[in-house]
Amino acid sequence: MSALPVLIVEDSPVYRRLLSRMLAQWGYRVSEAENGVAALEMLASQTFSMVISDWEMPEMDGLTLCREIRCRQFGHYIYLILLTAREDPGDLTLGFDAGVDDFLSKPVEQTELRARLHAGARILSLEATLAARNARLSEALRQIEQDLEVAARIQQSVLPSHQLHYRDYLSDWLFLPSAWVSGDIFNVFPLDNHLGFYCVDVSGHGVGAAMMSLAVARQFLHGRAVERFLYSEEGGVASPAEVVRILNSRFCSDEVEIVSYFTMIYGVIDLDTGQGKLCQAGHPTPFIVSPAGEVNAVGNGGAPVGLMPDLSWTDVPFVLKSGERLCLFSDGITECENPGGEQFGQLRLQRWLRDSNGLALEALLPQFGYYLTHWHSGENAEQHAMADDVSLLLIERKGDTE
Repeated sequence: MSALPVLIVEDSPVYRRLLSRMLAQWGYRVSEAENGVAALEMLASQTFSMVISDWEMPEMDGLTLCREIRCRQFGHYIYLILLTAREDPGDLTLGFDAGVDDFLSKPVEQTELRARLHAGARILSLEATLAARNARLSEALRQIEQDLEVAARIQQSVLPSHQLHYRDYLSDWLFLPSAWVSGDIFNVFPLDNHLGFYCVDVSGHGVGAAMMSLAVARQFLHGRAVERFLYSEEGGVASPAEVVRILNSRFCSDEVEIVSYFTMIYGVIDLDTGQGKLCQAGHPTPFIVSPAGEVNAVGNGGAPVGLMPDLSWTDVPFVLKSGERLCLFSDGITECENPGGEQFGQLRLQRWLRDSNGLALEALLPQFGYYLTHWHSGENAEQHAMADDVSLLLIERKGDTE
């Protein structure tokens, strides 16, 4: 047994010396204090693993000493044994409430004292082991959080810039991940004489969903710059439905071991005419809000991507006229529940965006984020994360200028 440092607190010099001799013979490193006040002074400057204290003492009794020890931070656990001649069960309750670990009746019997010290030493050993494991867990958690912060920054870097202008078109977005990283990803980019856009929502949450979303974003980057499957063989842009079919074949391939699927919208808009077409693959149906407040849905459903091979999708044509806004969003918005369990719903989203149609995008999106988070969590919105990833992408064709 290692020589544990023990502090004996006893106002009787004879009894204190007797206890000290016994503990020293058993291999403990012993120090002495004549009362609680002196003991606290020693505890402040020296390290002790155990304190054996008499209950009845002048200036500060043992019960008060135990309370003070538990209230103060000594950086380690101190095992407390209280010596008493009291036999009332109520007194024992007082002692345990004060933080006492064990009791011994006076006069102390040597065999019992040694057994209690052994028990205390085992508990201290377990406390030290637990503290070491907790320290390792804390370090591991700190490293995981640092890695997740880096992953979140990488994912954010893939998102488009705010207030992105392409000729007569303006895009902006709201992104509220439910955790450090998100399964939602979206982008807006020039494509020939068109504006390409996509919104993706990978099933699940956390790191796996986030890595899958980045894999989808990488496919779109390759489709533009390397393999160019976003372009048709005849020239111009490819059919969005064909692009979705290609993605489905790749993510259903035996070479891809990731077992997951995702919903998405992919579409293109002619920058000259505003004529567009999009493919909806299981994603919530987008809609167009006119300057007059009219709301028109654009989409025909479709299966998610990655569920099974040999599926097909269709294109849905639309026209984005001057002053109109195309609204694309994830189900983290429509399925967002308030404290009463009511879902936000698509109609409420349409109504909010219609009623706020006069606001510029840079003002509208933060206001909607505030509204949605308070819908979800009430007055404690800052203390509660969203239950699901939230993304909202708006593309506006600016109105004619005089």
